[in-house]
This record gives sequence, structure tokens and C-alpha cells, in this order.
Amino acid sequence: MLWFVAAFVIASGIFKFAPANVTSQTIAKSSQDGLSHVSLSVLPIVILTWLLITIFQGEGNSFGAASFGFIVTACSVALPRMHKFIIPCALLTSISLAIGVLHT
Repeated sequence: MLWFVAAFVIASGIFKFAPANVTSQTIAKSSQDGLSHVSLSVLPIVILTWLLITIFQGEGNSFGAASFGFIVTACSVALPRMHKFIIPCALLTSISLAIGVLHT
């Protein structure tokens, strides 16, 4: 769990202290690429669909929400327009993991 907290702190620091023009240039450049960045999200979306079907069938456990958070974070990383949701998704994942650990 310590590695996850450290990764979250480092990612938050990079997000907070990175120059704003670097982020806007990256988003502008990646939106010109066409469908190449959308193809990165195909696998996480397929896994998310499979996970949701499994959870709705009642075969999930207390870490189902954490799995959902991991997959949504992967989707937000894959799509440049969704980069602003990386930290909230990571926060959802960490809260879900903490609840799962406390529940077991």
C-alpha cells in the first residue's frame, strides 16, 4: 500500500508543478493524431465491460470497486481529453482499496 501512496504523491506533484503549456501542447498534438489514442482505450473498455458483467452477476468481492477504479484510471490515461480525471479516479481506487482492506 505504501507504493501506491508514494505513486499518488509523485503523480500529484508532477501534475501540480508541470508547466501548463506542456500539457496544452500535448493535448493539442494528440488530438491531431486521429484514432491512435482511442485504440489505447479498447482493451480497458473490454475489461471494464467484463468486470461490470461479473459484478452484476453477483460474483464480485469487496475489491470490485477497486478493480473498477483501476480500469477507469487506465481509460483516463489512454484518452488525452480525460487526463483531468486521472487524480479523481486514482482517489476512488485508493478509497476503495482502503475500504476493501478494512472490510476483510
